Amino acid sequence: MAAVDERWSSRQKIDAATLNRASHAPIQVLANPPSFRAVGLTNDNVTGQVPITWKSYDTRGGFTSKDRIDFKPPVPGIYWVNCMASMTTPANWDGTTNTGTLLLQVGTTQGSSSPTVLKGYTSTKVKGSYQAARTSGLMYLNGSQTLWASIQGYGGTWTKPKSSNPDESLAVFSAVLIAPDATSL
Repeated sequence: MAAVDERWSSRQKIDAATLNRASHAPIQVLANPPSFRAVGLTNDNVTGQVPITWKSYDTRGGFTSKDRIDFKPPVPGIYWVNCMASMTTPANWDGTTNTGTLLLQVGTTQGSSSPTVLKGYTSTKVKGSYQAARTSGLMYLNGSQTLWASIQGYGGTWTKPKSSNPDESLAVFSAVLIAPDATSL
């Protein structure tokens, strides 16, 4: 969407076309904003940092992904990004001296640069249970960047939960455009 850049002087008369361009066009984009939602970890075991490959994803408004890892927004703007992943604690934990954490990271890639922007980790560690790491926040994406998520297990091998819950309910990655005309955060 092209930015609406109207400069009005004090007491200037505004015609209907100018007012429509400044108020209606952004509302049309936000009525069905670009977004994506990826679900289900395909990573069975995690020790070191690895990118998350998602089991399936759904896109709206022009988001694309060719590998289920990187997601490219269709337009620049500010996006609300959310990511959560659940894994089972390492089997070698004894519950007191042998501990670690599960780290979740969300970042952007443009060319060879790939900075981490959001981080989340497990705050409670219970032996033999599955733990969720989560993060969310606002991110400015310039339209040529891609979004990615990675997961890293410390303190042993974290495994995908063996649960009656479907994978789709235990891990999710999503983004939605909330400010289409923004030029920075």
